Amino acid sequence: MKRSLATAAAILFLMLQQVLPASAAYPDKNINGYIAWGAGGGTDNASRALTPLVEKLLGAKIILQNKPGAAGSLATTLVSNMPADGYSILYNAEGPALYKILGLGKFDYNDFETLCLMVFGVDVICVHPDTPYKTLDELVKAAQASPRTIKLASTGTGGIPFVIASILKAMHNVEFNLVGFDGDGSGIAALLGGHVDGMPISMMGAGTVDLIKTGKLRALAVIYDKRVEQLPDVPAITEIYPEFAQYLPIGHFYGAFVKKGTPEDIVTKLRDAYMTAVKDPSFMDFIQRLNGIPLALSGEEAGEFLRKNQSNVAWLLQDAGVTKASPEEFGIPKP
Repeated sequence: MKRSLATAAAILFLMLQQVLPASAAYPDKNINGYIAWGAGGGTDNASRALTPLVEKLLGAKIILQNKPGAAGSLATTLVSNMPADGYSILYNAEGPALYKILGLGKFDYNDFETLCLMVFGVDVICVHPDTPYKTLDELVKAAQASPRTIKLASTGTGGIPFVIASILKAMHNVEFNLVGFDGDGSGIAALLGGHVDGMPISMMGAGTVDLIKTGKLRALAVIYDKRVEQLPDVPAITEIYPEFAQYLPIGHFYGAFVKKGTPEDIVTKLRDAYMTAVKDPSFMDFIQRLNGIPLALSGEEAGEFLRKNQSNVAWLLQDAGVTKASPEEFGIPKP
């Protein structure tokens, strides 16, 4: 009798395991979060501000690790090769839209489910105050006169500094010497130390606006179609080069993603947690303090945002002659 009851209980347990969705037990262990850029940059700051709020909603620990390299493709490839089980979350920026056309990797955001696009960060072109450049036009003309001698910090091929330098090259036949770093944080450190002459920096980077206001950096232009409230004396790039307007908006955005193929109920549970967290007053306050623009996008809205961004920037770089493969090869439509 006891054996029969035990057997029946075991069968019932197995049946319940098959019937209950994966999310009923998820998460039942720590989750790994892989930040695709180095410490102190916009992706790192946004990810570390949002994640504790998500942890409370999920009732689980998310262990954050910085895995910078190759414009974020190192972490992207790492998560792409892990099981689609919801225990590996990618925190990345805009880079994956360009990996295929620049030969950086075989994955892009079409290979992931977007949990949340958190925030958009406007970039500002800065130089070290000891340089002679007082305006962006002076910087560009100096680079035209002496190609590849002016050093700009870059976050690697496909990062926003690379994109901005490519646009200026296409518009004004100017070529900078791009010096690679693993993120905004290390690039800013090099700029402050005088190891490079300038850098397009996210306003969401650690202390960017304060560094400008205290004179430790000189801002030449914001990459936006109008001046921003935080830096009212810094011209919009369209004031200097009106033709730049066709390429906007260009800037950093930050999001959280899981590998496509993750069970739908787990994706829903994660997406609900991230979308709730991103609207939390404490995170909204963080965005305001770090000079970001809230996005709070998921699902089809996020997909539309990502597709538009990929189309705009991919074809821009194709026209600038810096791609290794045409966007057309990967089905990326023209804007």
